[in-house]
Amino acid sequence: MDADFLLVGLGNPGEEYHRSPHNAGFEAAERARAFCKGPRFSVRGAGALSACRWRGNAVLILKPLTFMNRSGSEVALWLRRTALPLDRFVVFYDDLDLPFGQVRLRPRGGAGGHHGMESILDVLGSGNFPRIRLGIKDPEVQKDENVDYLLSPLPEERWALLGESARLAAEAALCAVASGWTTAMNRYNKKEPPPAQGNGDKP
Repeated sequence: MDADFLLVGLGNPGEEYHRSPHNAGFEAAERARAFCKGPRFSVRGAGALSACRWRGNAVLILKPLTFMNRSGSEVALWLRRTALPLDRFVVFYDDLDLPFGQVRLRPRGGAGGHHGMESILDVLGSGNFPRIRLGIKDPEVQKDENVDYLLSPLPEERWALLGESARLAAEAALCAVASGWTTAMNRYNKKEPPPAQGNGDKP
C-alpha cells in the first residue's frame, strides 16, 4: 500500500475499553483521522485502518485490534506492506509516568514498561522510531490498582481532558508529517497542554 507515513495508535478493541486510559493511543489515532478528514476506520485483518492525505503526504493510520500486548505483529505487517523506514512510523500510547493530560514527543527510546511498546520493540528489534506519549498518571491511584485503572472507563471530566491531550498528540504527529520531527518537538513538548482549538486544519 502506498504511504509516506504510518501513524499507529495503541489500545484494546471492544466497547468496554473505549474510554479507558489504556486506549489513549486509539483516541489520538481517531483525532488524527479527523484532522485529515480521512474515511472512517475499516477493519483489514487484525487492524483498523484509515488512509488519508496531509499536506501532500499519504498517511496511513492504524489501530491494531490484536489487544495491547500483541500490537507488534500488526505493526510489523503494515511496515512491511508500506516499506517505510522507521523514521516514517509514529506510535501514540499512554504513559503512567507522565502527568495526566501532558503530551511528550521522543524520536526514539525503550518501552518504559508499556506492554504494547514492548511487543513492538520485540518484533521490530529496534526502538529507533518516533513516539508520542499521552500522560495518564493519577496520583490517587496506587501501584497495585494500575491494572484496574488502565482498563476502566474514565469519568466524563477526565475523559474530556484525555480527549484534549489526544487532540494535541494528533496535531503534533501531523506537524511532524508536514514539517519534520524536530519542529514538532520544539512546538509541542511543553509542560501544559494549550487550550482547545476550533480550527480542524491547525497542524
